[in-house]
Amino acid sequence: MVGRRGLEGTMELDQFVTTLRWEELRPETQEITRRCLLDLLGCALAGVQAGNFRSLVDGIKKLDREETSHVWGSEVKTGLAWSIFLNAYTASFFDLDDGHRLAQGHPGAAVIPAALATAASIGAPGKALLEAIVIGYEVAVRSALVMRNLGGPRKGSGAWVVPGVAAAVARLMDLAPGRVLDAVGLAEYFSLQATQDRSASYPSPMKEGLSWGAYTGYIAAFLASQGFRGMRPHLADSPLLDNLSVSWEIEKVYFKRYACCRWAHPALDGLEEMLRKEPLSWMEIDRIRIRTFEKATLLDRRDPADTLEAVYSIPFVIGSYLVHGRVTPAQVSGENLWDHRVADLSRLVFLESDEELTAKFPAQCLQQISVTFRDGRSYESGTLSAKGDPADPLSRDDLLAKFRMLSEPRLGGQWRRIPETIDMLEWGRAADLVDLLR
Repeated sequence: MVGRRGLEGTMELDQFVTTLRWEELRPETQEITRRCLLDLLGCALAGVQAGNFRSLVDGIKKLDREETSHVWGSEVKTGLAWSIFLNAYTASFFDLDDGHRLAQGHPGAAVIPAALATAASIGAPGKALLEAIVIGYEVAVRSALVMRNLGGPRKGSGAWVVPGVAAAVARLMDLAPGRVLDAVGLAEYFSLQATQDRSASYPSPMKEGLSWGAYTGYIAAFLASQGFRGMRPHLADSPLLDNLSVSWEIEKVYFKRYACCRWAHPALDGLEEMLRKEPLSWMEIDRIRIRTFEKATLLDRRDPADTLEAVYSIPFVIGSYLVHGRVTPAQVSGENLWDHRVADLSRLVFLESDEELTAKFPAQCLQQISVTFRDGRSYESGTLSAKGDPADPLSRDDLLAKFRMLSEPRLGGQWRRIPETIDMLEWGRAADLVDLLR
């Protein structure tokens, strides 16, 4: 049995973290965990091409000259904590990483870099890594809801991932139950302000604070391992623990097809459907109207100055999709940021807040799109969700194709060994996987 329950049947947080066993999980839970790991590694390998990656590394090396832990997809080695920071940074840079609807953010980009780097550094078996990932997702997502219930500004991913990372690392460090609560309590207290709406309005390499959240979660677990005491975490006394080991939040994540905020994905899927039914040139478009939930109107910007502004611009990525037929890291980087065709199309895109769609957010991310053409014709979609949600999942082949697209430019033919290694990871070592990411 996974963990034990308190007197009223509620799973106790520290026991969940210390007693979860991979072999006791359902095959469906195991499979989604492997998919989360594969998908995140592809995102991180692509993120190494971030324009400021090298300057960031150079700055970090002035703070810490230790070279014990790898930054995936590069020749760079740093100390363990900073490698967690950098791998989380690259994993989240192009906004291709997995997400969770109710948490309203991205657990994997922090949990997996911290778990994998820690596991590799201590020589942990692959099964221990997989267990830590599951624990991290479950604690992170529930922490998001706890923080939201406590009030204040809506917290972004960089806040609520911190307890999840701390729990995952505490498990790998084999901390006793009391020290696990210290780690999560420290993580809750150290969590960031992370005002998500403002970070969407003013995009920057801060990127929801995921890299700092991963770093902070690791530090919280490390301090607890050294006997540093923390407060009793809010999560430990929350009714959100009632369904621990019964309902698995990791099974509710979505995977992404486009290198942009999830808030643009339903509209992009709508354009794909339109072009499948009736192939048309983007030059024939007169106007694109997107009815959406209110939060998405924060992304109504044009002429992005850099990749992060492009990732958080619905008009820009709509234009990019129409011109290039895809939105990958290439379309939100380099010279493509200045493509006048994309800029012209972005000025034809208009976002309108819809009360009905707003009422269904964040449980559902829904949009409707209508396109008017210069010859008077028009196209109107139904209400759209996004491919990759649990109700409409990406297949294993879809995720393999995405992983190849993201990883092959960095690794060449070696990319093929990584899915195979993940499939057999419960019988191998975490370090075997890291060796393939160099």
